[in-house]
Amino acid sequence: MKNKVDNEQLILEAAEREFLDKGFKNASTTAIAERAGVTQAMVHYYYRTKEKLFNKVFQIKVLKAAGSFEAALCDSGIFEDVIRNFIEKHFDFVAENPQLMNFVYNEITSNADSRKLVLEVMAPKVKPILGHLAKLIDDEVKKGTIRQIKIIDLMMNIASINLISVMALPMMKELAPNQTDQYYINFLKERKESNVQFVLNALRV
Repeated sequence: MKNKVDNEQLILEAAEREFLDKGFKNASTTAIAERAGVTQAMVHYYYRTKEKLFNKVFQIKVLKAAGSFEAALCDSGIFEDVIRNFIEKHFDFVAENPQLMNFVYNEITSNADSRKLVLEVMAPKVKPILGHLAKLIDDEVKKGTIRQIKIIDLMMNIASINLISVMALPMMKELAPNQTDQYYINFLKERKESNVQFVLNALRV
């Protein structure tokens, strides 16, 4: 039983690396088997097809992304603290998982089945969060402390500036190859705070 569990986990971990590196189209069960140190027949025994294995990995990755939204909410009753925490936690997740972000984006833009899976997995987790944030926004609008904004627009603004901050980093490193790792760590730290201030300033009356 232990070998079965070990083999399945090895295959799953190898598939994750293969799909993240190459995407669905360019990944192969042969390469996954080599990464896992098992036979290709064993990969097919546990997961039957590349599609089934991909769906398993993709679902795990999407659940991880969805979980980052839940972790981003804080219990503070102060609206700006909630928004700050949400932006910072989302930024940190994107910065820690840049390959995952590219993987999910590439798959949902090129694969209708992947888009459907994202909606099925993320909707139950994200909808309550969006509802909670929408209520906070309505309360603050009534108080006259912030401008009216649709929750989808706020989420798009946050996701856009956080994603581009991280996705632009490889290009920055090529343009300035002599900078130290600490320089880029500081850059991301400054970008995170800048993103927080950008969103908060846009909300304030």
